[in-house]
Amino acid sequence: MDRLKTYTTAFLSNHWVQYFLFWMLCYFVLTKHFSYDGTIKKIDLIYTGLFMLSIWGAVIINSFALIPRLLAHRRYLGYAGLITLTMLGTTWFNILTYEYLSDWLFPDYYFISYFEWYQILQYILAFTGITTLLQLSRSWFREAEMQQSLAEIKEEKIATELKALRAQINPHFLFNSLNHIYALAVKKSSQTAPAVLQLSELLRYAIQRMNHEKVPLEEEIEYLEKFVALYKSRTHHPERVHFSVTGSPKNLTIAPLLLVVFVENCFKHGSTPLKNDSIDISLSIEEQKLRLQTKNRISQDHELPKISNGLGLENVRRRLVLLYENKYNLDIKRNDRFFEVDLELELL
Repeated sequence: MDRLKTYTTAFLSNHWVQYFLFWMLCYFVLTKHFSYDGTIKKIDLIYTGLFMLSIWGAVIINSFALIPRLLAHRRYLGYAGLITLTMLGTTWFNILTYEYLSDWLFPDYYFISYFEWYQILQYILAFTGITTLLQLSRSWFREAEMQQSLAEIKEEKIATELKALRAQINPHFLFNSLNHIYALAVKKSSQTAPAVLQLSELLRYAIQRMNHEKVPLEEEIEYLEKFVALYKSRTHHPERVHFSVTGSPKNLTIAPLLLVVFVENCFKHGSTPLKNDSIDISLSIEEQKLRLQTKNRISQDHELPKISNGLGLENVRRRLVLLYENKYNLDIKRNDRFFEVDLELELL
């Protein structure tokens, strides 16, 4: 049953089958229209067939020549001129059909044209207009389907790219944290177990959330707080690491692991703050807008972080383009001493 349904659907979807059924319906309607008492006789079938020769001619010329070669290329003036000539020519052909062609094809019947030339023109104009609209609507639906397919392919491509970008977890923080925990373990420090717990919570969140399209902003901020806390446990001057949050994150969502790249960058390229220098990270939320600002001294032992070529920053730039196109502003500044980031993001 399913196979029969599939074959039937495929058969009816065929362009030429639809074309045949359309003209059979038109032939039947015109035959009923031309018959005297509503009863279809052989002479009515022949008369209708002869009448439709000129209509077929106009429609075929229009559908297979004028529309694809002129109208489809927006050559409207040329199309208007040639379609007018086509309809006038086929009207003249309809008159000739009943004056000469009918006697040659059907010598046993006597046919005359019952219509004036302008009435014949109206028939031809009506059929040409209907078939033109049908052809244009079919082309429109075909183009719409193509656009939909392209949109789906684009969405799949973006989803695949985002998945790959989210999977690119920078190992820098992980390696440093493991080295720090190893050093604590060698010293048999009481901070070893809490550090392991902090790191495991960070990794658990990253693994569980990396494939989510959006996560609650509250969870992302909590992740950042734990991230900063683990770093503080590694530095000799935790009081010089400042992390602040203002505003309410409730009922807001954000792409996971987006902000941590900028926070990690402070620690990756920064050194232990010297004298009055500090690592400053501030997060402010106002209505549906988020602003992240970071500032850190660049360690003399590190090269200046590359704005365009750094893997982490390039990764997050691409994610911002894909996820927040026209809804974000990213400003990154650097000099010989400081590296600053200012990100403004419109959330949903």
